[in-house]
Amino acid sequence: MRAELAVRIAAADNRYGPFASTHEAMGVALEEWNELCLAIHMNNLDAVREEALDLAAVCIRLAESMENQTTRARSVK
Repeated sequence: MRAELAVRIAAADNRYGPFASTHEAMGVALEEWNELCLAIHMNNLDAVREEALDLAAVCIRLAESMENQTTRARSVK
């Protein structure tokens, strides 16, 4: 599972780069959260696993992006 998570994180980093701001990350996380909720409501256990990994990848990317000074600068009022 950790290898799958690492692949998702790397793919998102390669495709999108770092988050522009914490607000962008929040939007992505909320989208993944909503998809996870839908999968749970539909009782689609395979989708629950996939969406949980997607959400975890976003949260880890957000935590790691706090080392990026551009992301930090755009996130401060």
